[in-house]
Amino acid sequence: MPIRVTNVSAYSFEFEVGLVRAPIGSLGGDFRIEIKPKGVLGESYVFSKERLNCEGITYLPIGKRPFEKYTLGFQNGNEKLREFWPKEIEGVDPNGTLFEKTSGKKLICDADVEIGKEYYLLKRNYLHKKSNGSIRVEQIAKQQFGWERWYLYLVSADAFDEESARFYLDFHCRLTDSPVSMQPIWPLFVEGNYLIKHNESSIYMLVTGNVMAFATFPPRKVRRFEGGASQMKLCRASCSARQQLISTGRTRALQYIYFWKEPLDKEGMQPTFSVTDLKGADAAPGVTDTLPYKKTLIFKSEFDGEIIIYKNNFAVDKRKISADKYVETDGLVYGLSVELVIGLDVVWKIEFKKRKSVVDDEAEIMRQIADVSGAVIPTPHCLWNIMLGMGAYPNVCRWIKKCIRSGSINEKSYRRLQNIYKRVNMNREGDTI
Repeated sequence: MPIRVTNVSAYSFEFEVGLVRAPIGSLGGDFRIEIKPKGVLGESYVFSKERLNCEGITYLPIGKRPFEKYTLGFQNGNEKLREFWPKEIEGVDPNGTLFEKTSGKKLICDADVEIGKEYYLLKRNYLHKKSNGSIRVEQIAKQQFGWERWYLYLVSADAFDEESARFYLDFHCRLTDSPVSMQPIWPLFVEGNYLIKHNESSIYMLVTGNVMAFATFPPRKVRRFEGGASQMKLCRASCSARQQLISTGRTRALQYIYFWKEPLDKEGMQPTFSVTDLKGADAAPGVTDTLPYKKTLIFKSEFDGEIIIYKNNFAVDKRKISADKYVETDGLVYGLSVELVIGLDVVWKIEFKKRKSVVDDEAEIMRQIADVSGAVIPTPHCLWNIMLGMGAYPNVCRWIKKCIRSGSINEKSYRRLQNIYKRVNMNREGDTI
């Protein structure tokens, strides 16, 4: 069960324990979880079913004071839950426990630590080690609980040498430049915190680092394929059960992921965003022949993302957009397209294309109006106006004059000529906007 340190400040810190997803849907409303320090009277934390996250891991607060062990019990539940939640949870070693700084998660015994990465070190009593050589040590906080005094430090190693390796070994961790990791690569899956949702009978995992063991629970058949790198392996594990735990490590599990087999038929929530012009009018996605007011668009998104501007299918500009911050893109012209990307999804796109005549080649116009057969009609009076409006096409004008002199014109040719005339003049008006 993962434990993490949270709300770190110069004056205090707190702890949470993580409960993985478990089948609690059929349990009644009177179900309760109780977490308490082992061997300590009068201190416990009780949570109802409604407090648990049915879609992933749930972190529950367990106070400010660290303890070496915790017990986990429940009321009105069933023993099947013990497949997911143990009776006892490893807490904080008073001689020193390391936590990842970014996530706050506790590192287990024999875990890998990396050069240049910062960690919290929590220790009962003062750490006499000072920053020197390749090791950096900074005291962050100090808390008093009765006769106990706990210190929280920020530590890191700048180089891979004997001094830094021995420092981390004192706290049961190994300094490495190739940490153990697992990455699912097939089939398609939905990833959560320690949880992978999929809907297949087997999983392919890429395992890297100094790994001695790759196991599943409940036990299932595992096949290993050696990778090109000496510390890289491709493993396939059978996942016939609905719930499956896959772990890897050396003397004990260092990385683990819960796999949950179920149909991937849920639609993700669409991110909220807005795209407007300088007047506040919404800009519609798609292909348009109208440039926005003063050639500027304003973007705002509830999530971090990226605005990418393309010209001739090549990205010519990329701009980061932070959650709930406005970003302007100006200087927009015809021939550009703009995408709003959140995560790996293009959630909005617009393309500016200058309006062109459907038929902008005189040879093509002549083919359409001359190469026809059918009924002939007297030349209409408006044919003169059409000829005046087609001044940019001299061959077409000569053909129209010939029809006027003869007093007749093919009806189909005339109808096509009318449509071409309308489109040519519509585009001429659009170019002057």
